[in-house]
Amino acid sequence: MLAVSAACYPAGSRKWMSRRLKWLAMSAMRSSAAQPWLRAVASCALLQRVVAARPLLLEKPYRPLGALGLGFGERARLVQEHYAVMHAALPVETCERICLRGGVEWPFADGRYTLRLADAGPNPKEGELAFYWIDNETGASLTQLSFFLRFGAMGPDVFVGGLQGPKSEASREWIRASTKACEGLRPKDVVMEGLLALAGHIGARRIVAVSRANHVGRQRNTPREIQCDYEAFWSEYHSVPTHDGNLELPVSQPVRDIAEIASKKRSAWRRKQAVAESVRGAVAAGLCCEPTAAPAVPASESPAFPSALAMA
Repeated sequence: MLAVSAACYPAGSRKWMSRRLKWLAMSAMRSSAAQPWLRAVASCALLQRVVAARPLLLEKPYRPLGALGLGFGERARLVQEHYAVMHAALPVETCERICLRGGVEWPFADGRYTLRLADAGPNPKEGELAFYWIDNETGASLTQLSFFLRFGAMGPDVFVGGLQGPKSEASREWIRASTKACEGLRPKDVVMEGLLALAGHIGARRIVAVSRANHVGRQRNTPREIQCDYEAFWSEYHSVPTHDGNLELPVSQPVRDIAEIASKKRSAWRRKQAVAESVRGAVAAGLCCEPTAAPAVPASESPAFPSALAMA
């Protein structure tokens, strides 16, 4: 435990001594659960490499994560399963690019916008990965959809922990411009299309999306006000309630019968569908390929930090 705490908080880093002591105290209080968590980290090559690059990942099970009310063991399992599913479902090079080298990107609308798949960045409690819709002109993320991969009863699942929009006062105009450029496909629809493509690619059986009441932001002394109307958005993707209060979405979405659409709106609908299909196709193709790049560092040659886990 001492070696792990030293790796998480190197001497000289901000508040390193108090943080080491706090981590050791939390681990001692949960020793029966902390030891299996560290062994699980040491057993997954991808998770070892990510921890070597971002040691604070080891803290995640000690704090609110994923959804309201999860305990330490559930949070630890959520992180461990995410990397296990990712390691099994995606090429090694793709995993490395997503987790350790800034993510995978797809340009759209003649380069004005970029769809990015990377770590959850500013919203780490809501997921391990996120799809971002980036306005390249302003540099703003117009939408972030954060999620975990996990094992379900019949195969891989996706758990969506949050959907975030921009905070700038000008964001409404940016979103309007993006929607127009994408033939009516809103930024949050773009990231959902990306998620549907990823879910289909890894063979996920279902997508479970967090409800407003179960959002992880509510698990704090002063629960955060959740502004996004999650239920309304998930309902657009044919959601049904689950027994624990979340929503389940089909990976293969029903296709609307064009006969249901007014004749004067059909051309616009076809253009919008074409954009959605281009997003799904680009993501699926990007997840398949293994571009030429520097070879991944084998787990045995990673920094010494993961070896400390095995001995913890």
